[in-house]
Amino acid sequence: MGLKASGGSYPTGLRRREKIIDAATRLFGSGGYHATPMSAVAEAVGISESGLAHHFPSKNVLLQAVAERRLIETASWWEAQPGSESGLAVLDQMVEATRRFTDQPGLIGLFVLSISEAADASSPAHARLAGQYNGVVESLVARWRTSVANGEIRPDVDLELVARECIAVSDGLQIQWVLSNGTVDIVAGVAEFSESLKARLRVP
Repeated sequence: MGLKASGGSYPTGLRRREKIIDAATRLFGSGGYHATPMSAVAEAVGISESGLAHHFPSKNVLLQAVAERRLIETASWWEAQPGSESGLAVLDQMVEATRRFTDQPGLIGLFVLSISEAADASSPAHARLAGQYNGVVESLVARWRTSVANGEIRPDVDLELVARECIAVSDGLQIQWVLSNGTVDIVAGVAEFSESLKARLRVP
């Protein structure tokens, strides 16, 4: 939820920043990140390149903003999912989340690219992305601990390791999707992993 001015509308700077991210998402997703110059983004928004640099001093910073929005929107989708007493239900939701990714194929490539950029410890995105991943892990572990307590999930499972495994499968399949030019069926891959993980976690 963004900050609002006293008049009820978003401040001009924030509105323009969101328009820039909108344009970059569209242009990077359709034409490719490396093939799209910052001048094209500025033109799409109707501002000068210096005006664009005021909000995003580099193309990499803009890429990270596009990727961060995708993470925020994905997190909001997860929060909006109906509650369930079953901790294993989250694995079905993981399949549906992957299906949503394929509805915006251009963003998959941008997300993979942003991950590679954030691997550099000196990148401003490094700590932020690491924090977001840790938040996902903590959320999954908390939900599964409840399922351990109610006897649904085995008590001898390393829940943090399983949570990170889920992330690794999702991100890894997206990387392979990009490298295969979209021929890898990531939904089927996540679905198969989900079913096998349910069998591993469920109390006999």
